Amino acid sequence: NNTNDDNLFTDSHWVPSVHTDLDEGLEIKAYIAAATHPKARIKTGMLARWPNAPTMAIFSSRGPDPVAEDIIKPDVTAPGVQILAGASPFPDPNSTPPGELFQAIAGTSMSSPHVAGLFALLKQANPDWSPAMAKSALMTTSHRKVLDNDRVTKADPFDMGAGHVVPGRVNKKGSSFNPGLVYDAGFNDYLGFLCDAEPAIFADPVATCAALEAAGVPTDASDLNLASIGIAELAGSQTVTRTVTSVADRTVTWRARVKAPAGYDVVVTPNRLRLAPGETATFEVTISNNGGGEVGVWSFGNLRWKSKRAKAFSPIAVRGSLLDAPAVVSETGTDGSGSFDVLFGYSGDYTAAPHGLSADAPTSGDISQDPDQTYPSGDDDAGGVDRIDFAVAGSAFVRWSLVIPGDDDIDLFLEDSAGNIIAQSTNGGTDELIELVLPPDDTYTMVVHGWSVPNEPLPYTLHFWDVPATPGGGSLSIDSAPASATIGATGTVDFSWAGLTAGVGYLGAVSHSDAGGIIGLTLVAVVG
Repeated sequence: NNTNDDNLFTDSHWVPSVHTDLDEGLEIKAYIAAATHPKARIKTGMLARWPNAPTMAIFSSRGPDPVAEDIIKPDVTAPGVQILAGASPFPDPNSTPPGELFQAIAGTSMSSPHVAGLFALLKQANPDWSPAMAKSALMTTSHRKVLDNDRVTKADPFDMGAGHVVPGRVNKKGSSFNPGLVYDAGFNDYLGFLCDAEPAIFADPVATCAALEAAGVPTDASDLNLASIGIAELAGSQTVTRTVTSVADRTVTWRARVKAPAGYDVVVTPNRLRLAPGETATFEVTISNNGGGEVGVWSFGNLRWKSKRAKAFSPIAVRGSLLDAPAVVSETGTDGSGSFDVLFGYSGDYTAAPHGLSADAPTSGDISQDPDQTYPSGDDDAGGVDRIDFAVAGSAFVRWSLVIPGDDDIDLFLEDSAGNIIAQSTNGGTDELIELVLPPDDTYTMVVHGWSVPNEPLPYTLHFWDVPATPGGGSLSIDSAPASATIGATGTVDFSWAGLTAGVGYLGAVSHSDAGGIIGLTLVAVVG
């Protein structure tokens, strides 16, 4: 290996081989160079104990979740490096020598079936459990004696999630089969999560999310009823809600034990639960910055519900923020008004300023099939690639969007004037979005790529919004806003707009600034 914190594999090679870390490898190379007749021997039948297991694989995906940072990912970790299993004996010229009936391989393709198999066993033992309950059981009963890929540093929740899965025995109290309590979530709970994480998924976000709230469904991503607690932007203090369900066979008393993230105080209310079989209880977890929580830095802790026979473990991840304001508010009408709240994580100067609104500036075209489905590649001039230039200057925010229903798959690649790909959207189907916050002035090139276009040519419309960095002068106005910030306090920003064209989509922003300049943006999306 080129380092000492990479993975060590026992792959089947064409010649007898040993895989070593960098230091051991350099020692071997030094010996070969120094010895007149260097010798080596590979012995079989020897067993050794690996002192650093389990450790996270260097290739394992790490958190936070880039799409929904309030959700701790991964959920759990499971064995995924050098898993021995039966293999097809047919030759694979790019893999191992032919004729091998067993292989030891690594990757998500090994870790995932461990978890899938555990779920199957949990479902067999508890056929009435939902998938969320099964996931909860695996998370709350995991163990945390896991090292990161350097084999020295303790793994954190963004490395291993709640921990390493421990199935345990079916009839043992406190095992994943008998965790005592679980965190459940249904369809509406995930809809409520989308109200915060991706409200644009709904045809009418305002009405849909209002109806969910009226039905008692949480619409803050941090309140999704998972066996983990994440707050990506904690300004001052925030309270999250969780509901647990007893799956014990008798009445059990649970007591909360908390290890607070460094720089924060955590209070659980109530901190004692007494649940009969099948009974549910809701509790609140209030996390407050005690002055030590750093802005932009994640801090980790945990919550454990303990009974005489079981423990239910939940990781906590918190990142300090100067303020907590909505990422986007959506409105309709050629004229109108709206408001949103801002929670402050500091004390000092504060200014809310309007930017825009900017009308959609669409570009239409036709795209064909890229023969090799690859961008960039040598056949780009043969078809399947459109390039559109956009001069961006003095912008607070820019957005490109391309949506086409059906099975056609068009992707987007954004290049700067030097030809570097700085952003891309390659979702399945055509539902593409690229956004830049406070982008450098430049002439950007948007590459529209025909990854799968079975019926050529395919018409498309690329939508574009450019929100100016200079405040004022547009159709968006700030009617009232806090004059200063106080840590832990909440203020309301009232805004209005006028003079829009009916049926046109507009995008603007409210900037939030302290004495040093802009510290955040709340996008304002309005359909006239």
